Amino acid sequence: MNLRELNLKETKEDLINSFRKDTLIIHTIHTVDILNSSMNKLIANLRERYSYYNIKDSKIPDSELFLKEVEKFNEGALSVKLGKRDLKSMSELLNEINSLKNLKESQRRYMENMMKEVCPNLLETAGDIIGAKLIELGGSLKNLAEMPSSKIQVLGAEKALFRHLIKKAKAPKFGVIFNHESISKAENKGKAARQLASKISIAVKKDYFKNK
Repeated sequence: MNLRELNLKETKEDLINSFRKDTLIIHTIHTVDILNSSMNKLIANLRERYSYYNIKDSKIPDSELFLKEVEKFNEGALSVKLGKRDLKSMSELLNEINSLKNLKESQRRYMENMMKEVCPNLLETAGDIIGAKLIELGGSLKNLAEMPSSKIQVLGAEKALFRHLIKKAKAPKFGVIFNHESISKAENKGKAARQLASKISIAVKKDYFKNK
């Protein structure tokens, strides 16, 4: 075996040894975030364009309902006369938004299946989006498992925490876990956040240390 082949073999072994499946979860939540951002921008653009055709339907706040109404292309009472080419352009934009929506759902299913394999307890406790974002913010499942629950509680609130430390602003009570149903619906959100963070800490430790 020559030196080049030996280097390639060692590089391949290093790559295999360094690979972690939680890295795929991190990459996929990035993909989901990018798709969400792209869809939101395109929907906002479609709203602006559709408002000339049907201003009432363009103001429907729920994006899903808005897109369903656009599919009907019902001309509004107050509307600018648009030609077939104009409507076709909006129809193409609508199709692209729906394609991105399908891709996002597919990526999310893939991520959920990966989490069932890698961190089922975290998935059950936090859900797929929050659980994946916690792994992303922590840097890895290992890092998350080694964190105290108090730090898990405020992951994603780094800017607010910085303002608290530097400018003596109010300390944040939660980060990305705020979107969890148990917190968003709780009267005492601080207490609910502490309880959820504690459950997540236990769950992620079970996941990481199960094969250690």
